[in-house]
Amino acid sequence: MDFVHDVIAWKRDGRELDEPRVRAFVDGVVSGAVPSYQASALLMAMVLRGLSDDETLWLARAMIDSGKLLDLSVLRRPVLDKHSSGGVGDKVTLVLAPLVAACGAVFGKMSGRGLGHTGGTLDKLESIPGFRVQLPQGDFLRQLERIGVAVVSQSERIVPADRLLYALRDVTGTVECNGLIAASIMAKKVASGTSALVLDLKVGRGAFAADLAQAKEIGRLCRAIGTAYGRPTTCLYTAMDAPLGRTVGNRLEVEEAWQVLKGEGPGDVREVTLALAAELLPLADLGLDAAEARARAEAALDDGRAAEHFERWCYVQGGRWQPGEFHRLAAHEVKAPAAGYVTAVDALAVGRAAQLAGAGRRTVDDTVDAAAGVLLERSVGDAVQSGESLAAVFSRDPARRREASTVLETAFTVGPDAPPARRIVLGREDAATAG
Repeated sequence: MDFVHDVIAWKRDGRELDEPRVRAFVDGVVSGAVPSYQASALLMAMVLRGLSDDETLWLARAMIDSGKLLDLSVLRRPVLDKHSSGGVGDKVTLVLAPLVAACGAVFGKMSGRGLGHTGGTLDKLESIPGFRVQLPQGDFLRQLERIGVAVVSQSERIVPADRLLYALRDVTGTVECNGLIAASIMAKKVASGTSALVLDLKVGRGAFAADLAQAKEIGRLCRAIGTAYGRPTTCLYTAMDAPLGRTVGNRLEVEEAWQVLKGEGPGDVREVTLALAAELLPLADLGLDAAEARARAEAALDDGRAAEHFERWCYVQGGRWQPGEFHRLAAHEVKAPAAGYVTAVDALAVGRAAQLAGAGRRTVDDTVDAAAGVLLERSVGDAVQSGESLAAVFSRDPARRREASTVLETAFTVGPDAPPARRIVLGREDAATAG
């Protein structure tokens, strides 16, 4: 107890923790020797004082060593993965996973559930009847070998320290620390056996990082951890001022992902997916450079191969995929107050509206309604007439629908002039390009 108190005071006073102190803290959290109130105090000191590069790496190492490491080398092929820092309407994994497999590579991902205004990939997949997100390790490996794609829930035996620490961070206001974010992301990716990783780091109102500088700092820390563990890590920075695509909500986003897989759907979702594929596929020992990888991915979207792999993936993982076969709930429309152009759509407000409608969680114990969410009828740059529908909220509960609609009304800005075209992909960095 005295040792932990000394560690808290040490960090509180602005001094750098050494590796033994960091490891003792993490081990104590997992064993229960460090009570939650002391763990929370040290997390707050980390947020207020920041974490150095060494502290961040030591924290990641201690979290990785807190549980089991998954060995995917038996596949004798690189297993690729992508991580998004969270965004509103971010259904890219649903498109990217089968697309990578359709291009001849292997995509294996352990994913999580959504909390707050961001949606989780597992929640989206579970909106497909029968889809199994929990697979034994042997089944996970066999599925990767058989069809080249699997997305499953995070095993509780992998990085248990992160699960415990994140639960504390979520309720104590200590989520937003670059070092803690980077260590959390990379510990899970290293422990889950990823061969190579591309991070989609979101920038803007609907993301952790409010500006590109913060996103790049998180990316730099993640790349440093990846390098230490021999995991090539590339960072793509993408805009999250406005939602990605036109849907926010679990089954709604699956339906939109299906449209993109068929070569249709919103252009911004397609662009982010192709940009990520162009980064991932050259890491798969296929002899492709970035331009060739993007061309192959574009062809797989346009000729139906990506959609076929999505259907195969759903079938093998137990899902009964029938496009359009879901119960759409009662809706409330938000209408344009005047004629003009949509100049902004606040991603955070849209995400909050979807959460209120039932598509997201306030706490980890909340259940989500697969059919609830928001459909955007108009996006940034679209012309509108006065009284024309801008968006619709879907919810089972009339009170929640009204509350969500009130928030959604604040998301849209309509002005007399068309806004400039939005940049979706803001930049990229890997070990060679970062300065």
